[in-house]
Parts: sequence; structure tokens; C-alpha cells
Amino acid sequence: MSVRQIAEGFYNNLVKKEEDLHKKRIDICKKCPLWKIDSVWGPICNPSLYINENNEISNKNIIGYIKGCGCVLNSKTRVPDSKCIINKW
Repeated sequence: MSVRQIAEGFYNNLVKKEEDLHKKRIDICKKCPLWKIDSVWGPICNPSLYINENNEISNKNIIGYIKGCGCVLNSKTRVPDSKCIINKW
């Protein structure tokens, strides 16, 4: 995500903008093995795990796996031009 998208996401979350988009995307995120609830940020994309195209996870870097981005999902899911790192939305 760009700095602009991060700022937009935090603003949109603060004012509850893009609520329908957020709900649609967050429902997808909740089913992902990278879903994690952080004690400070709430739902995040777990940066401690890696995932492959078959939704298999690993705690170490393996060829063909992508690391969770660590994004704050309540914000990222509210930015129309943001994308899931594993193309789920």
C-alpha cells in the first residue's frame, strides 16, 4: 500500500466511510488463514505467516509462499483501489 492509501484507509475507518466495501472484504478476510486479531490494531493480515495459492500456511519462507502484509484490515478494506496481497479481493 502507498502512503496515500494508508492515510485514506485510516481516515475512512475513522469516519466509517466505504462501509459496504469494508463489510464485503472483511468477510473474505475472516476466512483467510492469515487473519489475526492484534491487541492494538484489531484485525490484521498476519505478518508472521506465509501462504501459498492453496491456502497452506507456513511460519517460514518457502518458495511459492507470500508473507502476510501486516496491514490493518479495518482500514485497508475501506480503500477502493487497495488489493489483497494474495488476490482474494
